Amino acid sequence: MPLDAARALVPARYKLAPGPDGLAQMSFALYRCDSFAIDGAPAPGGIVGEHSVRIEAPDGSPGRHAWLLHHATTVKPLAEGLGGVSETFEVAQEGTFDVGPRMAGGTNVARGSIRSAHFEASWTGDPVKEPADGPVDHNSKGVTFWLERDGRRITLDYSSEVLPRSTGTITIRSGGAESTATGAFLRFEPKVLIKR
Repeated sequence: MPLDAARALVPARYKLAPGPDGLAQMSFALYRCDSFAIDGAPAPGGIVGEHSVRIEAPDGSPGRHAWLLHHATTVKPLAEGLGGVSETFEVAQEGTFDVGPRMAGGTNVARGSIRSAHFEASWTGDPVKEPADGPVDHNSKGVTFWLERDGRRITLDYSSEVLPRSTGTITIRSGGAESTATGAFLRFEPKVLIKR
């Protein structure tokens, strides 16, 4: 996305992290979880979609950082719990994620979609290569998402147990626009710490 367009989405006090092409880096993630634990309480599985703009770390910490634009999930307890943190979090009216036979290293097709009151996207990976079954990285540092409410910073700090990742071509359709990029496909066991 052009820097000027992305700049309008992110508060001026956060510095954008352009890609090698000088454009703003938009990020979209869609995943299916078989189950959740929220503050230690179990919750049913479902679909989660995240849409963000890459930024430089506001606190100088390492890893990937992004300004969170949208977070939608079909898991109502998760959406309700996060909804008290920020209006960025929404219940999704619809969410799908389908992937073909899961054979490590095999070629596959993955399709998914998410729709909430303020965000809608569909996602296709074709072809994608299924990740290998190992080795497992038990302490992978995921992305840190940033947002604000009432002038206070909020972070969602992801850490994961990640199997090897693979890449494939992803086509995303959102808001009448279509974009294509190379994306990662992986299986992981994430933990998210929310700080306010």
